[in-house]
Amino acid sequence: MRSKFAFLLVFIIVINSPSSLAVTSTTHEVLDARAIAQLVADRPANEGRVGTMHFRLVNNANRERTREALMVHSDKNDIERIAIFFTQPSIIEETAFLSLNYDEDEDDNWLYLPATERVRRLPASDRGDYFLGTDLTYGDIKDNFKFNMSDWDFALGDTGDDESEQADNSHVRLLVGTAKSPEISTELGYASFKAKIDVTTAFPVWIEYTDVDGETLKIVEVLDIGLIGGAQTALHFTAKNLQTGHKTDVHFTGMRHVPNLDETIFEPDTLAYGVPDLDD
Repeated sequence: MRSKFAFLLVFIIVINSPSSLAVTSTTHEVLDARAIAQLVADRPANEGRVGTMHFRLVNNANRERTREALMVHSDKNDIERIAIFFTQPSIIEETAFLSLNYDEDEDDNWLYLPATERVRRLPASDRGDYFLGTDLTYGDIKDNFKFNMSDWDFALGDTGDDESEQADNSHVRLLVGTAKSPEISTELGYASFKAKIDVTTAFPVWIEYTDVDGETLKIVEVLDIGLIGGAQTALHFTAKNLQTGHKTDVHFTGMRHVPNLDETIFEPDTLAYGVPDLDD
C-alpha cells in the first residue's frame, strides 16, 4: 500500500508542479504518454521575450532565399501572444502575423499583407496552411513546439536507439500523436506525428509528421535551446519537407527577456503600423 501511495504522489507532483522540468531519472518511468504531452503543454513561459528571426529557405535545387523578422512573444494572464513582423527583404517587408492563444476560448490568428493594406483574421481551418512560403504551418508557429491536448490522442513509442544510445538518452521519450478526427487532421495538415521529447526540458528535439493520407511529410529538428527569462526557447531549428525537398532553417539572434512589453503590440490593428519600436 505504501509503494502504491508513493507512486501516485510522485505522479501528481510531476504533472502539476511548475518545477516538473527538473525531472529526475526516478520519475522518468512514471510518465505515461498523456503526462508527457501535458508536461510539454505546460512548459513554463514568461511575460515577454524578443528576438530577430532569421529564415533561410532552400529549395530542392539548393537555391536559397533569406528573410528576417522581429519576433515578440508574451505569455501572461492566460493568453499566449506571438507577433512576427517581417523586416527583410523588401518583397515581404511590413508583412506581419499575430497569434493569440487563449486557455479557454478559441484562438485568434491575424495576418497583415501590405499589398492589401488590410488586417484579416485567419479562420481555424487555415492553421494547416504554410506560413509565407516556409515549411512551417500557421499551426506550427502558433503551437510553439507544443501539442494541443484537444487535437491528439497520445501513445508512447520506441526511440529506436541502440543500448548505448538509450543509456545516454535516458531522459528522452518518443511521444506518438494521432489526430482525434479526420476533420482535425484536415485542419492541421497532419494525420500523426512522432516526437522525441527531452523530459528534462519538456521540449521536443525531433518531430516527424505524416500528411493527411498517412505518408511521411516532414521532419523538424531543434538544434539549439536556450533559457530566456526562465523559459526554454528554441534558438535554432529546421523543418524539411520530405515530399518536396524544400527546407526551412530558422535561427534567432538577440533573443532577450523583455518583461514589460507594451500590450498594444499584440492588438490586431497594430500589425498595420509596421515594426514596433521596442524600448527594453
